[in-house]
Amino acid sequence: MTSVWAGSVAGLFLSVPMLDHIVAGGLLLFVLGTLPQARLETKVLVGIGTVATLILISTVADPEAVWRGLERTLIFAGLLPTLKMTREVARLMPSVRASQNRLAALPDSAADVGITIGATVFGAVLNTGSFALVSAVVPANASKERRRSAACASMRGMSIAVLWSPFFVGFAVAGTYLPMVELWEIIPLGFVCVAISVSIALAMFARPFSFAAVGAALACLKPIASRLGIAAGTVILVGTVTPLSTLGSILVVMPLLCMLQFFRRPDALRPVLEKTAEGMKELGDDLALVAVAIVVGTVAGEADAVIVHVAPLLEGGLPAPVLLALMIGIQLVPAIIGIHPIITGTIFLAALTSLDHGVLPLALYEAMLAGWGLGAMVSIASLSVVTASSMFDVRPTRVALGPNLAYVFVVWAVLVPILSILHYTLI
Repeated sequence: MTSVWAGSVAGLFLSVPMLDHIVAGGLLLFVLGTLPQARLETKVLVGIGTVATLILISTVADPEAVWRGLERTLIFAGLLPTLKMTREVARLMPSVRASQNRLAALPDSAADVGITIGATVFGAVLNTGSFALVSAVVPANASKERRRSAACASMRGMSIAVLWSPFFVGFAVAGTYLPMVELWEIIPLGFVCVAISVSIALAMFARPFSFAAVGAALACLKPIASRLGIAAGTVILVGTVTPLSTLGSILVVMPLLCMLQFFRRPDALRPVLEKTAEGMKELGDDLALVAVAIVVGTVAGEADAVIVHVAPLLEGGLPAPVLLALMIGIQLVPAIIGIHPIITGTIFLAALTSLDHGVLPLALYEAMLAGWGLGAMVSIASLSVVTASSMFDVRPTRVALGPNLAYVFVVWAVLVPILSILHYTLI
């Protein structure tokens, strides 16, 4: 996996087809080698995707599209280990611990508000690693209902962070199919959508609502605000002034920022590298899902016969608001019964972007992120739900199918009109 990581980063600067072939082969070996230890739902989805791919290439698709899809996955083989290392560096930063301690000191009336906002901010960089931080806010002797409430609050916070943070796999998938959307466009839009989503969460679950509680929660995050701003700002700057893509900017910037942290704290180097190595052994599930989703999407997207049948449904036949609603719903609704958004979202986006759909790419990008985050929030197959349930000692079904089920549909109903207005304003 380390070799694949290095090869994918080298591919940003070297246009050598043979290098891509070799690295793609290494990625395939890693996925196949780790598949026996993968979660059951991963094996099922990989099996379904493999069967669908075989049917397509035996009937209407070009078999070489399978390898092209696998090569498209290489950027994720560089992204995921990079995010693992970034997460481990952040966990050791004194500023992160300071924010965590401040959240733990909040009064009970502001606890879930602090957990939601804290999980949103921590999750922007740490992703599922944020659960380990915010779960420490809940006392060890808390009741089952208190732990469940906190777990659901953390899920709301972490899952909607994908709406603006480039440090998520979903953000990377959307960028793969919509490369024309710039970071300086999607991150501000996403931040507004996050603010709206947090406001909805507070309106639905903060009882009694208090601006003082919101202010106290935001004050807890002051120690990490500047660090998060530097990370996001540097990625945006590099992506704007260089030919690197959004994902390429992350692959270059984040290791450099981690190195700066190592210079400041040499004692952090060894534990970070050890934790990163351990984390890389666990990447099989994520890479298997990403690979099969992108391979199926590439094969289907390049198959003329498939496009001919799909085109009447998607190309010019449906208004933008409907397509935006479908982009979210196609990930959200199947997720409830356990189908990960990475599968449905990637395949739908691949099909849609292979046609002249007419939707503003910026709005479509954000709709992809919204579906991803909302779907992950209520899917028992989601790594987020599994991790949150473990950290808060709550059954996964009580986290996925609890009060957040109503929340995701409300956010879906609110975001579609907002993105539709954006489409008609800028198209």
